[in-house]
Amino acid sequence: MEQPVFDHRKLGLDDVFEFACYPGISCFNICCFDVTLVLGPYDFLRLRKNLGLSSREFIDRFCDFYIGDVTQLPVVSVKMQSHDFSCPFLREEGCSVYPDRPASCRTYPLARFVGRDEEGKPFEIYRIIRETHCKGHFEKRPISVRDWIKEQGLEPYYEFNDLFGEIVFARQHMDRPLTAEELDLIYLACYGLEKFKEYVSSQAISLEGFSQDEIAAALKDDEKLLRLGLNFLKKTIFRDYLPQ
Repeated sequence: MEQPVFDHRKLGLDDVFEFACYPGISCFNICCFDVTLVLGPYDFLRLRKNLGLSSREFIDRFCDFYIGDVTQLPVVSVKMQSHDFSCPFLREEGCSVYPDRPASCRTYPLARFVGRDEEGKPFEIYRIIRETHCKGHFEKRPISVRDWIKEQGLEPYYEFNDLFGEIVFARQHMDRPLTAEELDLIYLACYGLEKFKEYVSSQAISLEGFSQDEIAAALKDDEKLLRLGLNFLKKTIFRDYLPQ
């Protein structure tokens, strides 16, 4: 797959761009080949739930798992098909997991950039990705960034991605390596919720920073459990490395 080129414009939520993708457009599904599709914890949860698989089954069947060279954090990415480098969820009619497709697929043709300025204040900008194979850019369909986010159902993805992004930020500012115990806990909270649920159940009385109502709700709902897990990592392992 060609390397994407980013439009020079930096878009805010109310800026407008033109784009449309639909069955029948000449480039339909081409973007689903030979891509590096890294899954955030929420992407991972939605996809495995869609397929009715446990965390371990989903990784074994569809993912590559490794430790990031720079961050030393767990990284999970979709394993492309060996015979044609297509996404394993691609079918002739399109994406077979479309209701639960990852955030990067939903955001395209935009790329979202978040961070903190020199004063430590968070910022969010968007840039358009331009690839020569994509004909969606020639469709005369204006839409604002804000409306695109709503249309593509991106709100919960961005919420969880930002929570995980704070952990990545904190890890980059740590002055020590992660211990094996810390790494195991990060993996469970992000990509092994079944085991993390057991951990939360065993620690419920002493899980500081969370009410018993929060814990009880998390044990009944995986999205709430994932949110609790990410916040738990922030309150414990990464507490001293996050902006106050």
